Amino acid sequence: MANKKQEQMATDDAVLLMFLSLVEEDGIEIAITLNVDGVVVSGTLIGASAYYEGIKESSKDLQDTTMSKIITKKFTDLMDGYSKQKQEQDTKEDKENSATFIHLKQARYLGTSHSPTTNSSNWWRGRISSIDGFSFDFHD
Repeated sequence: MANKKQEQMATDDAVLLMFLSLVEEDGIEIAITLNVDGVVVSGTLIGASAYYEGIKESSKDLQDTTMSKIITKKFTDLMDGYSKQKQEQDTKEDKENSATFIHLKQARYLGTSHSPTTNSSNWWRGRISSIDGFSFDFHD
């Protein structure tokens, strides 16, 4: 059985690390399809900040204004904490990629026929260490 530190390791895949860095540092977005424990998830790869901001913006569409305000507040707090953590990491000499999650917008689960399944989710967050494979789509 793997110890907790090994389970939380992000990835040592240089290609995925490069794209994660590009979306996080440069704000690019790119279409990606992931295989996660046999489940295929497809969407647009985004950085953590864009994910938090997207959740906040999407919550404005909720009919329940109280819930909208709560979600906005909680995700603002998460985003502030993430920004603080990122600044602390940037000041360290060892700038090792410590990301443990990957974020998608316009995410959808694909069935075995490669057609999107119904009840798809717009915002998806998953543990990087759970990714078994991935592909990028450079076409619009």
